[in-house]
Amino acid sequence: MTLHALNSYYERMMAEVDSGMSAFGTSVENISFALVLGADGTLREVEDLRDQSSKKLRPRKMPVPASVTRTSGVKANFLWDKAAYLFGADADGATVKSRERFEAFNILLQTVGKDVEDGGFLSVKKFLQQWDPEQTEEVITRFVPWGDVCNTNLVFRLDGTIGFIHDRQAVQDAWLKYGKDNSDAPLGQCLITGAEDVPLARVHTPIKGVRGGQTSGGYIVSFNASAFVSYRQDKASVAESSAFAYTTALNSLLSGDSRQKITIGDTTYVFWAKCSTPAESFLADLFDPPSEGKDDAEEQDDQQTASKIQSLLKMIRDGRKPTDILPDLEDDVRFYILGLAPNAARLSIRFWQVTSLGDLLEKIGRHYQQLAIVRQFDNEPEFPPLWRLLCQTACLGKTENISPVLAGGLTRAMLTGSRYPQNLLSVVLERIRAEHHITYFRAALLKAYLLRNTTLKEVPVALDLDRTDQPYLLGRLFSVLEKAQEEAIPGANATIKDRYLSAAAATPAQVFYMLLKNSANHISKLKKNPETKGRAFHYDVMTQDIIAGFSDYPKTMKAEEQGLFMIGYYHQRKDFYTKKTQEG
Repeated sequence: MTLHALNSYYERMMAEVDSGMSAFGTSVENISFALVLGADGTLREVEDLRDQSSKKLRPRKMPVPASVTRTSGVKANFLWDKAAYLFGADADGATVKSRERFEAFNILLQTVGKDVEDGGFLSVKKFLQQWDPEQTEEVITRFVPWGDVCNTNLVFRLDGTIGFIHDRQAVQDAWLKYGKDNSDAPLGQCLITGAEDVPLARVHTPIKGVRGGQTSGGYIVSFNASAFVSYRQDKASVAESSAFAYTTALNSLLSGDSRQKITIGDTTYVFWAKCSTPAESFLADLFDPPSEGKDDAEEQDDQQTASKIQSLLKMIRDGRKPTDILPDLEDDVRFYILGLAPNAARLSIRFWQVTSLGDLLEKIGRHYQQLAIVRQFDNEPEFPPLWRLLCQTACLGKTENISPVLAGGLTRAMLTGSRYPQNLLSVVLERIRAEHHITYFRAALLKAYLLRNTTLKEVPVALDLDRTDQPYLLGRLFSVLEKAQEEAIPGANATIKDRYLSAAAATPAQVFYMLLKNSANHISKLKKNPETKGRAFHYDVMTQDIIAGFSDYPKTMKAEEQGLFMIGYYHQRKDFYTKKTQEG
């Protein structure tokens, strides 16, 4: 199903003008320089093709004759390759190994183009015949620094003509004919297209762009031992053209400039639709919503997009139709989401979902609806990105400490509407106990978990003075006692939150009697100061009103009750901060 969907995406993109998708027999590679040759094969110029729009020069993505898979040995590419293959020299000079690569490049060129009479192709043949690997650094340095060239990929161009030599029609025809004539692939039925008696791919193109994977790429279809053989077939029944299609499509989705991929934890997700839809270009923003109100001139163009995404998120969170803001959206368009994670030389498929766009947006809207809680600070995102939520579950808040299992489970819950990971609650409570700090993101996670994974039907977004749940009231009470202590002993090295927050949530009966006794001293101290006397009475009344809501303190509270305790504390604390701002 996955390969079939990727193959269909490739066919869809090939039908679109300027899609940038590579045709069969080619691959998109990083090319840095072009050797500009005269008709006689002399080197006229070394043209820098790198992208200079940013501070760091980056190679240009360019379709070239399909690359070979190098695991060991010497294998040359056709009409493009690294300096060692084109010049017979690299950063170490004209070594024996580099000369072998130069010879392999020359042999492949002669073999493929034995009947080609194209002028550009002939100039390359002349160039290779007269090139001296020993003089490589000296000659190239006349045009550009050798250090910039020696480890890059290069192509050829004929001086005075537009385009590159590998793009000439005669050269392309020769390359495709060579591939067809020299294929010893067995014939069979393609499991993707169903076509019969077609050449089956022996090795599939590596998939690159998965975070944490090998730079040379990994495979989602591969065999390397008899233990993996089934039905007496040592290779997957995938036609060469279909293998090229699905790998090209996936590599395109995983490319550096793709807006159809995100990375959460150790898993890279890509997504695409069965037909063209505006959702493909902004779905990544639903996972990581852009912020509004940026002042930098370079980012002003993004403000309109950010505003539209924020409006869309508010609509789907509130259960409204996204077509109100994006009329071109079609709710019934089929959408595919694929999650990949590195696994040695292979790639593991961590997640695969086929759904409609309308259903997907509904699930995302429900996720943000359940996360919704009053923000601690105004500059915090109204729609928290998944990666920021996950950082709140990790030691020191570092992404490398995020649990892959938790990250995958949280993402799956967001996309499918399933329950949040069972360990989410315990992990968030553990971080609160370790750091003595309830952040906006942690409070949002607690609220979402309680709504989706427990029998609670409603958890307030902001302070609810009418709520009678004992854990919620105890959390509010703890916040009031902490506030009274802060007012009575300003600048204290440690507050009751630093010492007793976890114990108060887990074993209230062992802690609150002592806290209330100490709080009486704090309030008494505040009453003695004319400037704080009014606040002392206020905290005293609040304490009594909250205590009146329950009869006794429980000996212990379950994890779910501790989560509600933390939300009650967070709400009351935020309310204190809000009132103080309004009074000032």
